[in-house]
Amino acid sequence: MLTEFQKRKLSLRFYMADTSKDGIVELADFEQQGQKVAELRGIQPGSTEYEKIISAYRNIWSIYWEGADTDGDNKVTLDEYLKFADRVIAVKTDEKTKLEQVKALFDIIDVDGNGEIELKEYAIYLKAVGKSEEDAKIAFSKIDTNGDGKLSRDEFAKALYDYHASNDPQDPANWVFGSY
Repeated sequence: MLTEFQKRKLSLRFYMADTSKDGIVELADFEQQGQKVAELRGIQPGSTEYEKIISAYRNIWSIYWEGADTDGDNKVTLDEYLKFADRVIAVKTDEKTKLEQVKALFDIIDVDGNGEIELKEYAIYLKAVGKSEEDAKIAFSKIDTNGDGKLSRDEFAKALYDYHASNDPQDPANWVFGSY
């Protein structure tokens, strides 16, 4: 059962994903996020790189969000999302599975494909969902737990998993999506 603290964090995540601000999350919200990332990176619509970004964001919808659509209307409400998150968190996941689950999101953020997320890459990701550069800097410094200025796949996977599962208000992973 989700705690009030988890519900608060996950609700913030939900409303960040709702780029249209209509109270539901759907594929179009992720396409808008992809468009914003492309714009922030200076990539023109119609280019191969642009289509790759949009495709990756569509993939995020299908991997992480579509499963929450319990009534099959291709829209996720906050209630559906919280119930889905509760079910997913209840399943204890090993480290290998955690890494596989975050692969698609990690690859979107890792713009240069070097296997690490740097601050400038993380800032683009958070700016696409409405966070400021300053918020991205703070968030990155919190989840870069070893302080080396980059996030490895392992580090990011742990932070993302703990963001959803942790009930500890002091957990650095609470900052994955910026201030909470």
